[in-house]
Amino acid sequence: MSMPVIKEITIDNPHAIKKMGTSGLRETQDVYNRPLFLEQFTQGIASYFRELTDSHTVSEKNDTLLLGGDPRKGNSGRIRTMASILAANGFRVIIAENGIASTPAMSHGIRSLKTAGGIILTASHNPFTDVGIKVNNAGGAPALDDTVDRIHQFQNRCDRFLTTDYDAAEAMGLISRVNIIAMYADLLDGIFGFTEMRKMIAERGIRGAFDAMHGAAGPFAREVFINRLGMDTVILREEPREDLGGCDEKGEPLHPEPDFDYIERLIEMNNTGQFDIVSAWDSDVDRRLDGGRGFFVESADEFALFARYGDLIGLDRLFDGTMYFCRSTVTAGSVDKMEAWLTEKYKPMPVKIVETPTGFKWIAELGNWGVEESNGVGNPFLREKDGIFSTVFLLKIILHTGKNPRELMEDIWKDFGRVYFTRGEVSGSDMSEMEQLKNIFNGSPGQAGERFGDLILNTACSWDYRHPVTGELASLNGAWVLEFSEGNTVKARFSGTGSGGYTLRVYCSKYDRRYSLPKAAITGPMKKAFNEFLVRNGFRGQSRKYTDANQPDVYR
Repeated sequence: MSMPVIKEITIDNPHAIKKMGTSGLRETQDVYNRPLFLEQFTQGIASYFRELTDSHTVSEKNDTLLLGGDPRKGNSGRIRTMASILAANGFRVIIAENGIASTPAMSHGIRSLKTAGGIILTASHNPFTDVGIKVNNAGGAPALDDTVDRIHQFQNRCDRFLTTDYDAAEAMGLISRVNIIAMYADLLDGIFGFTEMRKMIAERGIRGAFDAMHGAAGPFAREVFINRLGMDTVILREEPREDLGGCDEKGEPLHPEPDFDYIERLIEMNNTGQFDIVSAWDSDVDRRLDGGRGFFVESADEFALFARYGDLIGLDRLFDGTMYFCRSTVTAGSVDKMEAWLTEKYKPMPVKIVETPTGFKWIAELGNWGVEESNGVGNPFLREKDGIFSTVFLLKIILHTGKNPRELMEDIWKDFGRVYFTRGEVSGSDMSEMEQLKNIFNGSPGQAGERFGDLILNTACSWDYRHPVTGELASLNGAWVLEFSEGNTVKARFSGTGSGGYTLRVYCSKYDRRYSLPKAAITGPMKKAFNEFLVRNGFRGQSRKYTDANQPDVYR
């Protein structure tokens, strides 16, 4: 059989394509649907991998790429277009069955299939009106800056692309499919031991309730919790849908985000106390919100719990040398309080707690054992955040200890204290406001000693990342830090995961040995102080949408 015909098509008016960020390039549907935008974007990626494989920097000059993503509108067609271009550029393309794959499953697939890398179509927790595409390297990790820079160069030099007929390429074996759900479930089985877990679940009558939010999670959850573990399970919004659940009663697109604002039914089910474990996952299943028996566990706290029980998954065997327990700098420092305990637990292997910039690529390069406050915990057996891994790990600990999530967390807090935490945001469409905010923060060190609300600003500074291995300082990757009196800390950074306007994330945290205080009483003074800080500096907006606004709090 002859090779499919390769066509070279000229792009008469090439697009100015933005550089991919931490989570790839997220734009509106309208941008990605512009004539030949996707083709130019993809040809740039193909040119990068062609350069990479031609230089033999990928093992055995591998010319295979993995392709898949969440079910959002248009992705099935985009996968066909991208696969045709990649095949025309000389690559073999492996596509997740039905095109649907979680981001962690894609990371595992890249590593397991030993491909040159992968392309993941997801805008994560953004609504279906947004599109996202990201690139992962041969290790399964998100592309680092040098890769992103090179791809960006190729994309914006591109004035033509290669393509071929999809069906002909598939018939020739240049495009094939893989059951990535089974591959991923096999990985978790190997980590946690499903046979023993299934037996304990049956003996104890363990029940679960999950919310797949009409993203990619549904088929994965069914395979893991029902087919493999045999658990009595309810899966809300299980079916993957292009509209990710559609719109609310006001006509606003729903966000497939495991946040208290978007999981009303799961909260109701958890509050009945009838479910031993509950979880919600975002559209690409790298974020989660876990809990059970009327309680929800925050990301930083759950990572501290996982750190305590890391021996259940043979954590120490995954590190060659120093064990890195990582958190993004804006994430609550729950695990920081455990450093001495962890050092004793894992000796003689050195233990180091590391603060990283936001973006899981920074954690991935240190072994992927870490946490981000946006409901993301790393799976150290691959190189992405992993929502279902976290849920299964919590289930494993519940079975191992016989305790419920609240009891498990209270044990942590009794031993190490609690870091109270909430996240808010300032957002808008006027980019001049973004510049105003930057100027306010850059001038904030001069306001040390002033009172804002009930708190005094002790210090103000920017935070920059010093790499724990190389010692290099990576500026402009951190946050602004406002240290107020009485141990109250507010950090702020601009988010890069939206598709328009600006969003300033605001993070409030305070450590206290008393763990059962009402959260609102702890976070309230910080919110008040930060808003007064904005007002005094002439900014008209306020910080809103705090994550604890609709958060169930068992401590009243």
